[in-house]
Amino acid sequence: MSEKEKTIEKERKAVLTLLLQKTGLTYKDLVNAQVGMWMAGNIDLLSEQEKQMFPNLAF
Repeated sequence: MSEKEKTIEKERKAVLTLLLQKTGLTYKDLVNAQVGMWMAGNIDLLSEQEKQMFPNLAF
């Protein structure tokens, strides 16, 4: 990884940390929300039979 790439990655992490602080979120909260949105966007890939395997979730 070049010095420029290292600097960019360091700045990205700093911005992420600052934004998480300002919004009152944790990294885990953010990841869980994104995973939920990804699942919702791909739920159509499951068959009706597969959906029935998860009776406590609304599809």
